[in-house]
Amino acid sequence: MKKAQPKQHIPQVDKVLRHPVMEETSQLVRREILTRLIRAELNDIREGTSPMQELDEIADKVRQKAISLIKPRLRRVINGTGVVLNTNLGRAPLPKQALDNISEIGRHYSNLEYDLEAGERGERTTYIEELLGLLTGCQSALVVNNNAAAVFLVVNTLAHKRDVVVSRGELIEIGGSFRLPEVILSAGGRLKEVGTTNKTRIKDYQQAISDRTGILLRCHRSNFAISGFCEEASREELVQLASKHKIPLVEDLGSGALTNFYDCIGTSEPPVAEVIQKGINLVTISADKLLGGPQAGIVLGDRKLVKALRKNPLYRCLRPDKLIISALESLLADYLTPSYEDAIPILAMTKLTAKDIRNRVEAFVETTNGQLKNLQLSITATSSKAGGGSLPETTLASFGLVVNAQISASRLAKLLRQAPTPVIPIIDNERVIIDFRTITNSDENVLLDCLTCIDQMASLPQDIRPEMEL
Repeated sequence: MKKAQPKQHIPQVDKVLRHPVMEETSQLVRREILTRLIRAELNDIREGTSPMQELDEIADKVRQKAISLIKPRLRRVINGTGVVLNTNLGRAPLPKQALDNISEIGRHYSNLEYDLEAGERGERTTYIEELLGLLTGCQSALVVNNNAAAVFLVVNTLAHKRDVVVSRGELIEIGGSFRLPEVILSAGGRLKEVGTTNKTRIKDYQQAISDRTGILLRCHRSNFAISGFCEEASREELVQLASKHKIPLVEDLGSGALTNFYDCIGTSEPPVAEVIQKGINLVTISADKLLGGPQAGIVLGDRKLVKALRKNPLYRCLRPDKLIISALESLLADYLTPSYEDAIPILAMTKLTAKDIRNRVEAFVETTNGQLKNLQLSITATSSKAGGGSLPETTLASFGLVVNAQISASRLAKLLRQAPTPVIPIIDNERVIIDFRTITNSDENVLLDCLTCIDQMASLPQDIRPEMEL
């Protein structure tokens, strides 16, 4: 335990606040905020959790803290992991038009809930509903904060205090300890598990149906797959069973592909339109996965059921704001154009061939020829992934940039993360690799600047290398 400092050695708050460094800092940060930061620092010294310091040191430390607080912590990074939908790195980068739309709507007033034609209050997602109808064939749709919220709203509306019949093999857990059973129970549903982990037949659903049944739920397994001695009821069988008993059939499709990925990467991930055409009553999807948009959850399907969801008071708690709606409108409009695969970043990244990527890495290495003195760059084959709980069985052949220096791989990776624009690489067998599938064209010049900065630092002895200013 650290020893508390005598009060007589600790300067008064006013004395620190009058220090020239604080006077200068007050031009950037309000004096009352500086006062609170000073008090917190002096209290840490008093309690022994911070070492005793001279007045100048205290002022400098408070200044650094104050300056760090007015800089956004959420920053652009360069994704060198090869994981296209990297959840830790914000999942899908948005198309330029969507970003322009966010900026325009965010800076001004908008017709969010105002019908310009009728001159009266309107519904905020009317245009999105129209676009999704064209793209998927759904009768109606609504938007909430994320896909978990979509599932929650469906269960709470259609199966509150009623049975939610779902296969044991589909009771998923994804990142952040998100568990489907807990969402169902929290929404007021009663979980009715059927079948086994590896085999669930249509008769299992049939036997579970009673006058207490609220919905039949089919779930995308998201980040894992079951193979070998396994069996599951088909969509067609479930549609027929649900129709016979007049029970809503809901599918949590998760990743939300609006396009067919089979041609470019060989996966059988079903497009949303195909699932709706099978007769599923409601489908829930994420907007920030294979759809390629902002974080949101979308419910599509039967008009009467969607209307019931919209009337639930919880919908008001879960609906998105104007910025998400503006981005989603723009994204879906992009899907109407012939060049949508090039306009939407995650689609463009996913469809890149290994040859295309290798050519880009080779061109990048050639560009750096003679510029770097302490870093050595080379090319290696890598394997990329879709990520974000999508396409769990699919790997994409890719190529990466290998960065070598006379320091350990972990130290080099840390320097990359501390670059003016942080670079997040892969470490594989003590090699630092930047997978170029997830490096955009606009990233390349920034990446070169980062490598140049690190190259200069690599020439210094490790014990005197400064930390890069963030």
